Amino acid sequence: MSDIERKVLEETERFRAALPELIKQHPGRWVVFRDGQVVSDHATEDEAYRAAVARFGVTGGFVVAPVVEVEPTPVTAGVMFGAC
Repeated sequence: MSDIERKVLEETERFRAALPELIKQHPGRWVVFRDGQVVSDHATEDEAYRAAVARFGVTGGFVVAPVVEVEPTPVTAGVMFGAC
């Protein structure tokens, strides 16, 4: 795993841990998340990504994600293994 991949994975884990609080502060918004905090929030994914690249560059180690509750998707073993 490269340094940038490791950084993004770490930020993703921080984002998931912070999500319950972020939902209270930025519900339904797209955020740029870096160094364990929201750097900016936006109405669309495209706006958030453009802002992140402008600020940090394409290898900036940031996360662009929607602040929404993640619901698990139930599936059967048949679906997972192509039987359906």
